[in-house]
Amino acid sequence: MNETTADLASPSVDNPLWSRRALWFLVGLGLFRLLYLALDPFDLVHDEAYYWDWSRQLDYGYFSKPPMIAWLIGLSTRLFGDHEFAVRLPAVLLGTGSLGFLFLLARRMYDAQVGFWAMLLAALTPGNVAMSLLMTIDAPFLFFWSVAMYAFWRLLERGEDRGKWLLITMVVIGLGLLTKQTMVGMLVFGGLFVLLSKEDRFEAIRPGLYICAIGALLFLLPVVYWNYQHDWVTVQHTSEHFQGEPVSALRRVVISLEFVGGLFGVLSPVTFFLVAAVGLFGLLSFRDLGRRERYLLCMSALPLILVVGLSLKQRLELNWPAPFFSAGIILVAAWALGRVSLPKMVLQPAEWRLKYAAIFGALFVVGTYAIPFALKPMGLNGSKVDVIVRLRGWEELGTEVGARLKDRSPESTPMIVAAGRAVASELAFYMPQHPKVYLWGDNDFPLSQYDIWGGPQNVDGQDLLLVTHQNEELPPPLRLAFASVEPLEDVEIEVGNGRKHAVTIYQGKGFRGWSVAKRIQADDKTLRR
Repeated sequence: MNETTADLASPSVDNPLWSRRALWFLVGLGLFRLLYLALDPFDLVHDEAYYWDWSRQLDYGYFSKPPMIAWLIGLSTRLFGDHEFAVRLPAVLLGTGSLGFLFLLARRMYDAQVGFWAMLLAALTPGNVAMSLLMTIDAPFLFFWSVAMYAFWRLLERGEDRGKWLLITMVVIGLGLLTKQTMVGMLVFGGLFVLLSKEDRFEAIRPGLYICAIGALLFLLPVVYWNYQHDWVTVQHTSEHFQGEPVSALRRVVISLEFVGGLFGVLSPVTFFLVAAVGLFGLLSFRDLGRRERYLLCMSALPLILVVGLSLKQRLELNWPAPFFSAGIILVAAWALGRVSLPKMVLQPAEWRLKYAAIFGALFVVGTYAIPFALKPMGLNGSKVDVIVRLRGWEELGTEVGARLKDRSPESTPMIVAAGRAVASELAFYMPQHPKVYLWGDNDFPLSQYDIWGGPQNVDGQDLLLVTHQNEELPPPLRLAFASVEPLEDVEIEVGNGRKHAVTIYQGKGFRGWSVAKRIQADDKTLRR
């Protein structure tokens, strides 16, 4: 078999020893993460509580994201109950499962040893730890991206089971699109690889890949229809992410450098350096590389360059480039083990580089897992180094406010919160009653899913509890929507070093209706103009 034919077939050396090591590592890691989750080291982050509230009203579209995150949380909590373990269980399963498909792709392309090291390095990054414990959009998105990378490669092998892999690729990309809009990048960069690969370029004139892409995009039809019904709110919200900040050129460079510096911590310094170096010199040697390496570069280095370029235009979140690191780590493992030759690479490949990266990564990961348990004994709760200060105190706050609801109103009575989305969603989850919470805001356009849902219905004439930030008066339009309003008490929860969650609870009597409150608000704005 000549080199080109071997590269197309992607034969792998399935060393049983390395495959067993990979399996045991994956199973052990998954069990450890489940145990860690059961220890309940910190409260839900705001987005987790917010998405949980979505899951109570299942739909095929939401304000800022497609519906998959709500569907997954809804499935888990309906099976296991409305508690933190159930909310985060899909993150553990999908985040750990994505490592399994990373191993499968690396083994398919090279061998099981490369697969093991790629999976190990990916697992030993603080970013992977966070994405596999917190049920945000990242865990399911990274899972579907990893599966799609593997399935698309199998499709391009053009074996006898090509039809099966075309269907799997189409479905997985479609599910990814129902998770996060940026899954469209798989179609873009996959198509780019086909055009850049001389062995695959003819696929551009065959119907298979077009069928795959169109079939995947059809998964978005329900989301598109939902947006049509809601004035294209998701499209408008997404477009806001790509609006540049009005700052100087020097400030843009500083923001970009801060973003790149943050990635060192997310990926761990040595691993990030190796991914960046191998990716850069891989692009410089692009024409001399094999098909497998070009595929990995199209899925890693090329999109990472675009992300860094975008960081010069606007401030980016550190989780945005997460899926692109997977392919880059495979390429690093293959290079270090001598499976890939990069003619222009200044560093020499050596297995010790992987061990060095793994040791540094392990130190960072151990620190990440230990932080929730180490801060309090060290007296650092609420200090400047307390990176999880926003993840504590919500359960206590919900319990205290829930006690007031039990004393003052029937448990089924909804609440109105005028203290922001974070407080609204955390109270909805942590109050024992899990009440229906409505958010009051002084905005003309929707800023969250709470604005899409609107206010309480069929509660006219009832008494409701109202919540604001401590020492903040109720907005006048909301106050005037009740026959009378009286302050009940303040609730304060210390989270360390003088920092606290603090709200003021009011009781409104004789609610006149949400539409009345909004009409008063509109009239007030008209008068102020």
